[in-house]
Amino acid sequence: MMWRKVLRRKLARRRRGALTIMAIPATDGTIRSISIPLLLVYMGSAVAVAVIAFLVLSYFGMTATVARFYHDQVAKDAHIEELTKKNAELEQINADNKKQLETFAKRTAELEKELARLDALSKEITSIIKGKKVSSTATSTTTLASRGDYQRGAAPGEDREVDLESDPAAGLAQLAVETDSRLADLARAADDMAADLSSLRRSAVSYREKLDHTPDGWPARGRITSSFGRRRHPITRNVQPHDGVDIAAPVGTPIRATADGTVRFAGTQSGYGLMVIIEHGYGFQTVYAHNSRNVVRAGQRVKRGQVIAYVGSTGTSTGPHVHYEVRVSGKPANPRNYM
Repeated sequence: MMWRKVLRRKLARRRRGALTIMAIPATDGTIRSISIPLLLVYMGSAVAVAVIAFLVLSYFGMTATVARFYHDQVAKDAHIEELTKKNAELEQINADNKKQLETFAKRTAELEKELARLDALSKEITSIIKGKKVSSTATSTTTLASRGDYQRGAAPGEDREVDLESDPAAGLAQLAVETDSRLADLARAADDMAADLSSLRRSAVSYREKLDHTPDGWPARGRITSSFGRRRHPITRNVQPHDGVDIAAPVGTPIRATADGTVRFAGTQSGYGLMVIIEHGYGFQTVYAHNSRNVVRAGQRVKRGQVIAYVGSTGTSTGPHVHYEVRVSGKPANPRNYM
C-alpha cells in the first residue's frame, strides 16, 4: 500500500543519519560496528538529562524537606523543653501556693477568732453600761500582731495590679506578698481595736461602778412633804436649814437603798430616831431616818433597791415619813437632783 512505501523511505533516510560505533581489535580480527540512529541518541540524551534533572530536583526537594523537618523537630523539642520547665515551675508554684493557703487559712481563722472576741467584748461593754452583771475577769490582751506569723507582713502601701498571665510565678509571688501584707494590716487593726475596746471596757466598768454607787431614785413610795433648804421646823417653828427631803408614807412602807454601798451606821440617833447611813464611795453618803425598823447592820454591803428599813415616825417627827439626805463630800446636797 502507498503509506507503507512512504514509511520505508523515511526509515531508510533515517538509517543514513546514524551514529556508528566501531570496535577495531589490536590484532588481526574482525572489525565490529554498530550504528545507532541519531534520533535514538537524541532521545536517550533527552531522557538522561530529564532523569538527571529529576534526580537533582528530587535531591534538593528532599534536602529542603529534611531541613524543614529537622527545624520543626528542633522547635518542637525546644517547645517541649520549655513546657516541661514551665510545668516544673508551676508544680513548685502549686506547692508554694498550698503552703501559702495553709498559712492564710490559719491567719484567717485567728482573725475570725479575734473578731469574735472583739464582738464579745463589745457586747460585754454594752452590758456593763446597761448595768447587767458581767465577769470581772480581765479580758485577754494577747495581740495578733505580737505573734510570729504576723510579723512578716509588709508595710502597707498602694495596691498594685497583679499580672498572672505573662509571669505566673512572679504574679503569684506578688499576690502572696500583698495578701500577707493585708492580713498583717488587718491583724494590726484588730489589735488596735482590741486595745481601744479593752480601754473602753475599763472605762465602762469604772463608769458603771461609779453609776451604781451614785444615789438615784426614791427611797420609798410616797410624796414629798418638806423640801431641801431653809424651812420652818414643824415642831420648834424656828427657820433653819433642812438637809434633806421628807417623804410621807404609811408605816411599814419599805425603805430601799438608792445606790450600792456599805452600811456605815444602823441605830438610833437623837432627833433622827432609828436611822441608817450608807457609805457609797466616790464621796457619796445617804441618810434614811425616822424608821420604824432597820433590817441591816453596820458593815453590811447593800445593793441599790435592797430593803434596808421600814417607814416609821421615831425621833423628832410629826407623822410617818422617811427623812432622806444625800451628802456629797460631807456636805448636804439637794436629794431632788438624784431622784
